[in-house]
Amino acid sequence: MATYVDLGRPHEALGLTDDLSASLAGLPATRTAPTYINAARAKLDVGDRDGALEDLARAWDIAPQMARIHPMGREVFRVVSSLHRRSNPGLVKRPKLSGIAL
Repeated sequence: MATYVDLGRPHEALGLTDDLSASLAGLPATRTAPTYINAARAKLDVGDRDGALEDLARAWDIAPQMARIHPMGREVFRVVSSLHRRSNPGLVKRPKLSGIAL
């Protein structure tokens, strides 16, 4: 998934699975959290801001320490937060945890 996103092919990345949660079942948090971050990157690339925020929130719920310091997670959060013009509870909570200033 990450390779497709890096190559600028987000539709192919998102097409890898119909149910990401089921595909990741049983894997450790160190594998699932980055996968959700990559899914968030792909969704952001196709213009699905809400979906990107949802996947980023899943990564935070699964492995908050990793999501806090993961460079791609931080970048997706920065982009999503700059695109949302109105107040969003999910965006208000996460900067305090990540140390990212809005």
